[in-house]
Amino acid sequence: MDMNAAWLSGPIQLHSSRTFECDELNAEQCDWYKQRWHFWYIADYVFALPTVAFFMCAIGIFIIGHLVSQILAYRRFRGPLMSQKLIASIRYISYRGFHVKSLQWNSAPVGILLLGLAGTIFFFCMDLIPQPYYWPSEIYGNSPALATRSGWMGLACMPFIFATASKANWITLFTGVSYERLQVFHRWISYAFFVLALLHTFPFIVYHIRWHDMEKHFASNLVFYWTGIVALLFQAWLTFASHSTIRNLGYEFFKMTHLFAVVIFMVMFFWHCGYTLTSWDYFIATAAVYVPCYAYPWLRTCFKYGINSKARIFVEDNGFIRITIPANFYWRPGQHCFLRFASFGFLHALSAHPFTICSSPLGKPNEQSELTFYIRPEKGLTARLYQYGLEKPGGSVSVLVDGPYGGINMQRYQDSDHLLVISGGSGAGWCLPFIEKIAKHRLLLADEEQGQVVCAESKEVLGTKRSGNRRSPRPLSLRVILATRDANCRTWFLRAVSELLSKYSETSSSSNADMRAEVYLTEKATHTTDLESKLAKDPTLKASVSSADKNDIREKRHNIDVLEREFEGRPQLPRIVQEAASVAQAGQSLSVFVCGPKTMQNDVRNAVAKENLKIVQGSKISSVYLHTEHFSWA
Repeated sequence: MDMNAAWLSGPIQLHSSRTFECDELNAEQCDWYKQRWHFWYIADYVFALPTVAFFMCAIGIFIIGHLVSQILAYRRFRGPLMSQKLIASIRYISYRGFHVKSLQWNSAPVGILLLGLAGTIFFFCMDLIPQPYYWPSEIYGNSPALATRSGWMGLACMPFIFATASKANWITLFTGVSYERLQVFHRWISYAFFVLALLHTFPFIVYHIRWHDMEKHFASNLVFYWTGIVALLFQAWLTFASHSTIRNLGYEFFKMTHLFAVVIFMVMFFWHCGYTLTSWDYFIATAAVYVPCYAYPWLRTCFKYGINSKARIFVEDNGFIRITIPANFYWRPGQHCFLRFASFGFLHALSAHPFTICSSPLGKPNEQSELTFYIRPEKGLTARLYQYGLEKPGGSVSVLVDGPYGGINMQRYQDSDHLLVISGGSGAGWCLPFIEKIAKHRLLLADEEQGQVVCAESKEVLGTKRSGNRRSPRPLSLRVILATRDANCRTWFLRAVSELLSKYSETSSSSNADMRAEVYLTEKATHTTDLESKLAKDPTLKASVSSADKNDIREKRHNIDVLEREFEGRPQLPRIVQEAASVAQAGQSLSVFVCGPKTMQNDVRNAVAKENLKIVQGSKISSVYLHTEHFSWA
């Protein structure tokens, strides 16, 4: 029986034997073959385990960084000047990136590129520096040395590809790096795995063509070659068909074919490896890492959120789809959920789509809140949702909710003195939870001033303020920047802000927190707007600033003031970030949150990187933090 298929017959063992006898080799040849870099029977220890160690060390660095940042944040410790400069240096390389305009492509930040470079050097050194690539004689075996090294290193990559593939995963749990930011590592490790697979495959072809026994060897190892070829073909599909250019053509098709290809690849690859040395250990590790992470979201949806959730669908004046879903869990600003609709066809029911939450939960985690999503209709599922909202406004459909995922770092949010929120286009709804959270915070401060803590929604008295335990007044200011091409979106956003603030209008008049909302219309409006009407009636108004009216919402006790401005043209984002940093006084901090197109993210992250470089050079501001909301870095 073919050695590769021997595991099909009993007794099945987890590991193959390492027994080796130098029967055909003389003493000199045997000693040379048993050297560390040559010996086939310890190749899994020599090449696979160091690959695992490399990945684990990289993860360990992020775990240590996460723990240190949690400890410092818990103690609200900003540290001496040297530590501030060190943090600013790390943030500089974490934010600084590059944009290739001709390709509309954003690079990963410099820090991630350096980590990728370290991985590239590691793999090339481990695989290509050891000699020889091919055995000088067939007496050393039928597996070329280069193919052996490449195969084991590729196999060691497999658990980490699956570890970075799922929404709920162990790496996010221990490092705090959200799953969408792990996608860049998922792709890069997959590329390394595929290159190593090629370096494992082609040496066999070259080697046996050299010895003129390719047909004979192929016929005698039929299972080995065919399982390897099929696995390689499906691996090529998984690697290249996942590129955003192909993925964006049809998400449902991509998702179905991706899962199908993964199943076929794993079966063929498992068969191809047999139980050679410790190869099965890596399949067991992959299952142990991935299966709980895959099952957890389904179990949470079924047993915690329920399978009878109903979503109500509306179409807003600006053409956005508004979806509302009752929820009894807590979430943070910037988080998103995956929604699976069973009412719009078989393909849509098979896939879940991520949508950003544009509302805030109520005071307590167990209270009945409402998830709100604002979605710009495109094609596929969103087109079906838009049509349904037009035909049946407020109609309800069954939905499965998976989440929340991602979101901002709340400790950074709460400890910042100044907040700058920037969004573009359909990110208008993404800004609303930031404004709502500030309004709630200020309302609680107002109620504390009167000697009682009140739930923002129910006005239920929860407790009495204790002296010396006053709530922190931070953040001191919030500035929201929205850039949109749609005049209707601008009108809708300003109205949504006004309606939102009317819910939390009882804010302390003694609070000096500054809240500003600025909307930029980046292209000439195609519809008549309030701006155009004002300009027509009063030509003396400047076109650059359409209005500078305060939105005053007054009640019998307190008032809240939000400065709303409308601008024409694109916002100068680097200048805006610089202005926000200059507003912060010595020792104060700034946090920047951005959600928008690639060019917007590139401008903002490089502007924030520049401000961190200024801290290294001696700027008085203590820190500038950045959060970007996106799903594709590279």
